[in-house]
Amino acid sequence: MVPVRTCIGCRREVAQDKAIRLALSAARNADPAPPLVVWDTDRALPGRGAWLHPQRECFETAVKRKAFNRAFRRTVDPRTLDLHDIIGTNG
Repeated sequence: MVPVRTCIGCRREVAQDKAIRLALSAARNADPAPPLVVWDTDRALPGRGAWLHPQRECFETAVKRKAFNRAFRRTVDPRTLDLHDIIGTNG
């Protein structure tokens, strides 16, 4: 049985193997800037994770609703995510 996760964009449940996991990058020497959101390809980065459908609409909705901040329980910067790496060139 595949675990079920909730997409932070559309808020629909999705099988874990059909979603991508996002995590926070490691802090750099007491850098005051918010941590960056990165694509966790191996699903092994420590800390809280957020799950997202690999679709442009879900990503844009998550950014618009500030879902990344809620999912990680802190202010984060999702602008550095390369959307094409996440959804491929078809999305």
